[in-house]
Amino acid sequence: MGEQPMTKLPEHTREELKRKDKLGEPAKSAKPANLVKPAKPAKPAKPACVQATAFMQRNTTCWEPGVTERGSAAACSKRLHPTDFPACKRFVIAPYVGAGVILLGMSREEAADAMQFIPRPFRTFQQPLDSDDFSCCFVSYKPPGVCEAVEFHPNVEVLFYGKNLLGQPYQEVEAFVREHDPDWQATGDGFTSFRYGFGVYAPYAFEDVCQPVESVIVFEKGYYAQAPGSG
Repeated sequence: MGEQPMTKLPEHTREELKRKDKLGEPAKSAKPANLVKPAKPAKPAKPACVQATAFMQRNTTCWEPGVTERGSAAACSKRLHPTDFPACKRFVIAPYVGAGVILLGMSREEAADAMQFIPRPFRTFQQPLDSDDFSCCFVSYKPPGVCEAVEFHPNVEVLFYGKNLLGQPYQEVEAFVREHDPDWQATGDGFTSFRYGFGVYAPYAFEDVCQPVESVIVFEKGYYAQAPGSG
């Protein structure tokens, strides 16, 4: 059989081999010029809950996992600087999820951290549930201390399909919501949309439909006895 033709090495490689042969050094094998490193496998995407936690850790300066004094005013005051009003003033309704930075199912400390505000805890006779006053809203909690509803007051915006519901004429708000939920239910002092998980309070609208909406409540499924899924 004839001899196999030798692969011609680049000029700089041949010179390097000659130099090392003279010095008695072992020659390094030449690497093919077209060697391509294999691509690294893509990292699997993190679950949404992990991404949300990471976001809060990056963007919430007072984030402090593992606080033992959960829900206490003392714990909040250690992490937050006193302010006159919460940092967030726009809340977009996410049906049965929450509104803006406040999510249903949050603990008291998570709600305070999200709002960057030290709330005032209170309990009423009409509603014997633990609640926090955030100046712009009341956050109600159920055992074991997780958010089940948020009631917003004027001076902030509560958006539904891009429209602010708070402080607007009741007639205008009702007509807008009916376009998206024909099954809304009148309550005598406003209405409730079980499809989208919120209610509107306008106590004087029965006298004058141009009276403004005074509050908007966002709630979890089963918050009201007649809500779907409450049993």
